[in-house]
Amino acid sequence: MIPEGMRDVLPGEAAELHAIETVLRARFAAYGYGEVRTPILEFAETLELADDDTLGGGYRLFDDQGRELMLRTDMTVPVARLAAARYRDRPLPLRFFYVGGSFRPWAPQRSQDGEFLQAGVELLGAASAEADAECVILLCDVLRAAGLSEYRVTLNTMAFPTALVDTLGLAADDREALLEALADRDYPLLETIAANSDVGDEALKALQATLALGGTRDSLAQARKLATTPAMEAAIDRLVRVRDLVAEADFDDTVTFDFGLFQDLTYYTGMIFEAWAPGVGLPVASGGRYDELPARFEWEVPGVGFAIALDRLRDALEEAECLPAVSPAPLAFAGGFDEPARLAELRRAGLAVVALPADASPPPPLLLRRDGGRYVLELADLTRVEGPWREVLRTLELE
Repeated sequence: MIPEGMRDVLPGEAAELHAIETVLRARFAAYGYGEVRTPILEFAETLELADDDTLGGGYRLFDDQGRELMLRTDMTVPVARLAAARYRDRPLPLRFFYVGGSFRPWAPQRSQDGEFLQAGVELLGAASAEADAECVILLCDVLRAAGLSEYRVTLNTMAFPTALVDTLGLAADDREALLEALADRDYPLLETIAANSDVGDEALKALQATLALGGTRDSLAQARKLATTPAMEAAIDRLVRVRDLVAEADFDDTVTFDFGLFQDLTYYTGMIFEAWAPGVGLPVASGGRYDELPARFEWEVPGVGFAIALDRLRDALEEAECLPAVSPAPLAFAGGFDEPARLAELRRAGLAVVALPADASPPPPLLLRRDGGRYVLELADLTRVEGPWREVLRTLELE
């Protein structure tokens, strides 16, 4: 028995995940991102700084001094904490990547596992559309490098609906409630807040029309028709710039727009995006701009990044029948327990060997056993070789 929402990962799947991680690490490094590893345990107050119910609702415990700790519920917050503590005097921008697990209470109704493995990047200190585009391009690049040929990256921006809501002149509490209702696509609550706040019918229709924009190339043009302030125009212009830069990087066909897209995490302030792959019912990656998050660590720098759900990416690659190749099965050496020198010789030559008792009879491929003074080798193609030790080595191309 293991806790709900957790799972064991067996050797075959673990090898596949490791191969995927190797590809991702190489592509992240190719863009100048350096790997960081943050503690699994953070002070609860660190994760609570994000002011997000999801991130603040993690597994909690206390240390021997009575301080409240939490298993990390997110990777972006710890990286922002690390950067604010260790890199304030370094030239900007900063580029970090990570591969690690996060933990949240199991919530199947929200498709949330108790433990999930992520690989992602954070770009800190660059506020431009070009920085946004780099993250989108890098995401496309790593998904392609991992082996996905069919995927879609959907873009939106929190700046547009925020600017639209700001035109309504709401009180602070009503403004936040209305933005949450928009994010949840909760139309009844949206209409209730609007009615209680004397929001006019035309403004309410504009909010609802915004949620309906998406999935087509003319979404940006339709959104521009709804823009009534310079802030809304600027939000659209920024998405256009990101789209153009992504197209120049040869990923134009992978990007769509959905103005009804919202993220569960509340620290996003600008562009947001998700990646989807056939056969997987949840996004394989998500991210966006979070310019206000580092300021909660008293370091006012902008930030943008994304996280790939490695389990979902593996599922997508399996669905597409393009899982990465993993190491072949080791040579099974029946009687190897009794011949450590022979085992050492094979392993020094680069061959993976598993030692077995002499009376073991594992199935082929690659079975080696001793028969008196001779050795018997059975290969994957059913070839059978009998002879002295050196002949076995020649057959294995180790001599």
